[in-house]
Parts: sequence; structure tokens; C-alpha cells
Amino acid sequence: MTQSSLVLSLNRVEFFGGVERVLVNCAQATRSRHFQTLIACPAPGELANEAQRRAVEILPISINRSKATRSPAGWLRLLMALRRGRREVTDIARRRNVRLLHTHHPIGALYAKEAAKTLRLPLLLHVHETLPVHVFYRMVARHVIPFCSAFVCCSERSRQLMLALGAPASRVHVIYNGVDPSFLMPVDTVEELARPGPHVGIFGVLEPRKGQDIFVQAARRVAAQHPAAMFWIVGDLSFAENAGYVDALRASIAAAGLADRIRFTGHRRDVRDWMAGMDVIVLASRDREALPTVLIEGAALGRALVATDVGGVREIIADGSTGLVVPPGDPDALAHAIQRCLGPEGSQFGNAARTDALCRFGFDRFGRQMADLYETLLSQGAH
Repeated sequence: MTQSSLVLSLNRVEFFGGVERVLVNCAQATRSRHFQTLIACPAPGELANEAQRRAVEILPISINRSKATRSPAGWLRLLMALRRGRREVTDIARRRNVRLLHTHHPIGALYAKEAAKTLRLPLLLHVHETLPVHVFYRMVARHVIPFCSAFVCCSERSRQLMLALGAPASRVHVIYNGVDPSFLMPVDTVEELARPGPHVGIFGVLEPRKGQDIFVQAARRVAAQHPAAMFWIVGDLSFAENAGYVDALRASIAAAGLADRIRFTGHRRDVRDWMAGMDVIVLASRDREALPTVLIEGAALGRALVATDVGGVREIIADGSTGLVVPPGDPDALAHAIQRCLGPEGSQFGNAARTDALCRFGFDRFGRQMADLYETLLSQGAH
């Protein structure tokens, strides 16, 4: 039996969003191809919980989210966390005989580059972002590019970002995310969705970038035309700094008298069943969606999809064929698209989306391409 090669995968946050779903999917998809993944991240948290449910080992580390700050004390805390975290990553890699480092943000590469250099390990940066990016992201990315053996981009839009930042084209690879195979299994009925509906949902962490406020505005318009429609905001707060945004969402819903029709579910472990119970799945993001996992999963479930025209959305949805694409920040356009999908076109879009998703976003394809890249990097050695 071939011995598995250990991959250390670093993530800078503990919650479970789209990037984290890709991370654990990658660990699972490459396992049968003789790669074992250890995930190093802040813990406890939903990422750690989900990884453990999928039999992926979690290693808590002192990684700091590293948001840009103007506070000297804040920068000192970041530098201290970086120094401590680099030692931890190097120690883990040496002690566990790790063969490859896989990071999911330039900050992760910043923590891993010392281990890569000291232990002569390949360093892979997985890119989940698109232009435009914050100046702090740009600065960190440009710093770590020379230390990375390769870059795997989840979309063509992500590839454009890395080329714009100066990454050598020969080291930039596009590998589309694969849909979690559990989304292709029989689903359970969610009690809250047992009423006739229709049901319209938005899925993702709660933060302004995700556009739940635009979704609420669109829902108010659709609700006037569909008296039985229910609208669901599925997900939890990303960072404490966004608590005011969520409070404002709740207040606007209450002020509109729709608290019984637009509801928050919080984080759901049975997200597949919630998505399967929707008549329409909405992505209302304002920007920075490289290849939204929720759209791939919704497509695999055969749901009607409505999404804003950001990042790599058009690499998933063919507008008017497998779903509808609308301008970001436009609740009227979003409401109109939702209403179209609540009509006869919705099932047509859903069927076409499922056929397309199973062809282009298969889990086995994802695992094979990632394992092939791992093997190539191991054969080449450290950059």
C-alpha cells in the first residue's frame, strides 16, 4: 500500500464559509489519491467542527486574521502573532514530516514561508479572491509571491488577479472547485420549509459584502406579489465587527412588518437540506466572489439560481440558460429575477444548471486535478 504524503493546509479564520468548504473538500478529494491533509487554523470554531466530522485532523495555531490597522498597538499584536505562528507552523511541519504546504490566503503564505524555506517544502497558495483587492492584500500577496512554488486559482477571474500582482504565468493554475458529494445524495425535509412557500434563500456569512441588505430590499418587493413566499437568510456572523450590520438588517425587516416572512436561521450544519428546500437560491454579493461555492452546490441540487454579476459568477451561470445574472446593488433587478425564477422558467434553469454542474464541477475531477498538482510540486521540490 502506498504511504500517504502529508499536506499541511493553513487557514486564517475559524468560521465555516465558502473558502473553508473548499478546504475540507480538497482534503477529502485528495485522500484517496494518497494525500493526507492536516488543517492548521484558529480553534475552536465551525471549521474545526466540520473538519472533525469529516475525519480531517485539526491543529490549532496562533494565526491572526491580520486585518490592516492604523493602530501601532494593533500592528505590534500582528507582528507578535506572526512571529509565534511561524514558529508553530515550522514546528508542526518538521515534527509531522509534512511534504507540502497549502495555504488559502496570502496571510497564510506569510505564516508558512519560513517553514517552506527552512525545510525546503513546496508552498502552494490557493487564490479565492478577484480584483479589486484591498491594498493590504495586494501588499502581502506581492511579498509572498517569490516564496510560492505555485498558485491554484479557483476561477479565471482569480487567475487575472494573480497575473496582475506579478505571479509568473507558468506557475498559475486554474482548478474549479468541486461540489461536495453529499450534495448529490438524498436530502431530508427541513421542518421549517414544510409549508408550501415558495421559499427563497440567501446563504453565506453575514457581512456587508454578501449583500443580505440588498436581498431584504428585493424580498420586500417580491413579498408584495407572492403573499405566501418565505425568505431565508442562512448563515452566521463572520466577525464581531459586523454585528451592527446584522442589527440593522433585523431592524429594517421589523420596520417593514416582515419579521414573520424574512427569517434568520443562523449557522446550519444541514445546509444541503436547506438549499434543496429552496425554490430559488440567491447570491446578492457586492464584489469579491471568485467562484461562489453556494452557486455550484445550488446548481448540483437543481435549484433556480439568481446571482449578481461579480467575480467569477458568469463562469458558473450562463445568464438566461442555467440561471439569471443581475447587476450588483440593484434590488429592483434582483426582485425581478427572483420573480422570473418563481415562474415556469425556474425549473428549466434548475435542470440545466444541474446537468452543467455535474459535468464541470465534479468532485472526482477536482480531486484528480489537485492531486496531480500536488504530485507535480513534490517532484519539483521547493521553489
